[in-house]
Amino acid sequence: MDASSVALYGQLKVTKKPLYRVRYPAAQPFFLLAGPNVIESEEHVMKMAKHIKAITTKLGVPLVFKSSFDKANRTSSKSFRGPGLEEGLKILEKVKTAYDLPVVTDVHESWQCEAVGRVADIIQIPAFLCRQTDLLVAAAKTGKIINIKKGQFCAPSVMANSAEKIRLAGNQNVMVCERGTMFGYNDLIVDPRNFEWLREANCPVVADVTHALQQPAGKKLDGGGVASGGLRELIPCIARTSVAVGVDGIFMEVHDDPVNSPCDGPTQWPLRNLEELLEELIAIARVTKGKKPFNIDLTPFKE
Repeated sequence: MDASSVALYGQLKVTKKPLYRVRYPAAQPFFLLAGPNVIESEEHVMKMAKHIKAITTKLGVPLVFKSSFDKANRTSSKSFRGPGLEEGLKILEKVKTAYDLPVVTDVHESWQCEAVGRVADIIQIPAFLCRQTDLLVAAAKTGKIINIKKGQFCAPSVMANSAEKIRLAGNQNVMVCERGTMFGYNDLIVDPRNFEWLREANCPVVADVTHALQQPAGKKLDGGGVASGGLRELIPCIARTSVAVGVDGIFMEVHDDPVNSPCDGPTQWPLRNLEELLEELIAIARVTKGKKPFNIDLTPFKE
């Protein structure tokens, strides 16, 4: 087991006090996985890491920096994918060194896991691949924390099985992430009940508040091909709901110029608004009891 990942997981994970059935998160009020959707350049990623860290340090929010080296699951072959494995990992390693930050990135193939595990502190399993046993096992064997996104086609109960695949491969460091459920064509719905039901996986629960507002293949591109649309204006709505319900972590893609982002621009949150939104989410977290099961009393009421 990777010692640094065990330590990081200890800082992020939910602990329980069985006598009172109360969950105490180690990361207060929540941890944040944030960064641009995909690595556009070394210069851009370094700039984003610098600014996001400055904001989260000021607010006291634990940060894991996120960016993808390859967006291998795009709808169109004409979509921007990123620099690829080798170059992308070099850039993420520079982020870790320069800003003393843990990083999270996704894998799409089992053979990528070993190399990614040498750099990333958290390996993310994309939603479309959440049931791919060989990929889950290969990721688990790195000893790193594994964040599994719930498939858009899955009930939350499925994630308990995916998390168990990680544990049976010898790795206890697992998290599960809600990112919306398909509702008709080119639309996703976030069901707040899932945040409770995902607890059955017995691990930290993360809310992806940006991908959850995608409209897959919702935009036609000039010259052919398609791109994801999205409902950026509703990101605060989903984020507020997630924190009120009591999630342990927030996943949020952030960009300094989302309109001109080459990938998932419509669902990346503007960097200039990040501090303002996080301040509100922190305020909600301070008053919500979303992490505590409600003690419902069904005995007859008496005057």
